[in-house]
Amino acid sequence: MVDGRKWRTRLLWLSSVLLPVVVAVTANQVYDDGVWSGPWTAGTIAAAVVSALVLERFQRVTAPSPASVTDTMKTLAELVEQRWSDEVVTRALGDPPIPVSWHMTRRTKLMDHPHLIADREPAVMGRSDDIKALSAAFRSLRRRRLVITGGGGTGKTTLAIQLMLHLIRTRADDEPVPVLLPVADWDVEVHPRFQDWVAERVRTDYAALRTLGGKRDGADVLAARGAILPVLDGLDELPEPARAKVIAKLSGTLMERDQLIVTSRITEYAEAITATRRPLKAAAVIAPRQLGPDVAADYLSSHLPALPASSAWHPVLRALREGTAPALAGVTSTALGLWMVRAVYIDRPDSDPAPLVTEYAADEAALRAHLLDNLLDALLTARTAIGPTAWDSAKITKWTRRLAVLQTGSDGPDLAWWRLTDQALPASRARRAIARTWIEGLSGLVFALPAALTATLTYGPVFGCAFGLCYGLSAVEAARTPDFAPLRVRQRLQDFIRNTRSDVRQLGVLLLAGVTGLPAASVSLFAHGWKAGLGSLLAALGVAWLAVRMMRLKGRDSALPDEDRLPPFTAAVTPQSTWRVNRSLVGVQLMNALFIGAAVGFGVDFINEASPVPPSPSPHVHGGMGVVFGIVLGMVNKRQHMWLKSTIALLHLGPSGRLPFRLMRFLHDLHQLGVLRTVGPFYQFRHAELHDHLAAAEAPGRSP
Repeated sequence: MVDGRKWRTRLLWLSSVLLPVVVAVTANQVYDDGVWSGPWTAGTIAAAVVSALVLERFQRVTAPSPASVTDTMKTLAELVEQRWSDEVVTRALGDPPIPVSWHMTRRTKLMDHPHLIADREPAVMGRSDDIKALSAAFRSLRRRRLVITGGGGTGKTTLAIQLMLHLIRTRADDEPVPVLLPVADWDVEVHPRFQDWVAERVRTDYAALRTLGGKRDGADVLAARGAILPVLDGLDELPEPARAKVIAKLSGTLMERDQLIVTSRITEYAEAITATRRPLKAAAVIAPRQLGPDVAADYLSSHLPALPASSAWHPVLRALREGTAPALAGVTSTALGLWMVRAVYIDRPDSDPAPLVTEYAADEAALRAHLLDNLLDALLTARTAIGPTAWDSAKITKWTRRLAVLQTGSDGPDLAWWRLTDQALPASRARRAIARTWIEGLSGLVFALPAALTATLTYGPVFGCAFGLCYGLSAVEAARTPDFAPLRVRQRLQDFIRNTRSDVRQLGVLLLAGVTGLPAASVSLFAHGWKAGLGSLLAALGVAWLAVRMMRLKGRDSALPDEDRLPPFTAAVTPQSTWRVNRSLVGVQLMNALFIGAAVGFGVDFINEASPVPPSPSPHVHGGMGVVFGIVLGMVNKRQHMWLKSTIALLHLGPSGRLPFRLMRFLHDLHQLGVLRTVGPFYQFRHAELHDHLAAAEAPGRSP
């Protein structure tokens, strides 16, 4: 059934392209006596392209209809749950969770007055393997604000994800929707109000449609109403001054109804509170207890099969319980260390655990380094047991270290595929400039060629080459970030038609402008022919359209949303989805270039014929017109072709070994291994300690 539907779709697409071509060929044979001409050929290409564009855009997934606030919250909750339920499976956070115990911090200076936090003492305490009790404790807080602190690898983010999912699965219709957001992405200078940044980030991560006419969308409304519960992960990843600014902005912009969960290392959070001289308003602060040897031994035992009496694990577990392996006890006192022991020694059945209590019995630092050195290979071995993989251990280690170095040199924890290829270029300023020049130039030429082709067919080679070259190269720097979600053309068209019908005054202005253009069009019609008259009328309508655009822009700030018809959230954005979307947009833009080249060539030819002044046959004039039209349309037609630039850059980086050519496949596999996590359209290292270890190992051998 699915295959049949695919074939019907392909036949429909093929017929929609072939039909205008057949019509154009037939018309050419009838009206031009079978002699092919450039304009006929260009017209045929343009007709086919228009049909393909229309069908391609309308085949995209149609966004759901606008909905009320309650329905919009429900849709967002479903997207968040689906997105992070998949991540839990990938991160192996589910069955059974590491039983980390949490308690209210004893550092009372980090918290607000107790009576502002909760009615009872202690307000929050429990274990990660009893998330139901912790969720109930969170809901009992007066303003439901919680800061999860701890050292590196203690399970702060894991607890935040567990809380978020349980709160979603048990939420009532009037409860806010928890959404995990990387707080390191918040620039307090760009978004001084916390709610504005939350709306912008949620809009990006879950593909919220904006309302036409400048009205606020669903993300704006939910954030302003306190209907989003931001789970701010990674406060400690910000530099020290920025952490203090974030705490200050939170204290200054949080409304009484706003709920909040924050994760941070304890030292960095304490420094931020000290710098701002006030704790986060009405927020409970919890910290983990170290995992005891018995708890760690029980956890490891639960992941082992039935052990024979001769198993090497018996002396290891006995030494851990009796305290004769202090290094192992120290490493397994945190969730990260316990997970690494499990990954390196239990998930690889052939591994001999004896070194844990012999070679590394007393050296905790050496044991930790040993586990980090072998972690990637262990994860790859465990994944290979499930299914084949395209990478070997040496390549995984090499390129993962490279990613760690690139992330260290960036502004935050995010690994963005559209920036990685640029970051991986040679460090030498001259070599980097040369590489950027040819990458951007080649990506511009890809769009220049189809535009030049159809423009040449309609108005000659000099004009066509000049137009195509300037059109392609002038838009190379037009867009520095990709589109994060597919266009929802049908929904936007419906909104546009509805807004146009409701704006009678602006339609009147448009009609009046057209009427006032009629005298000039009439004079041109009788003096210079119908082409000049039509050109004058179109010019008057164009001026009127610009006036309407300006009037709408002027009144944007006062536009208020209709809370019963909020634009919906449509999808959970991932790095893979943004890669696929931008790959498909390159094909759309290539068809656009073909159509624009033909349209501009026909337009210039029409203007020359309609002009009372005879056109100049000089190739310099034709080349100058091509340059002017190419630059103007290239700058106006703001393209999103980051996929193309990244692919061309990978052709340069792949042979040198700086990055794998199949970059997205590699990043996806690292995510499946549990090394990376996805946050919206970005990848991030799952564990800061692993990232730091890999970056330190790669730095000495970093190529220039």
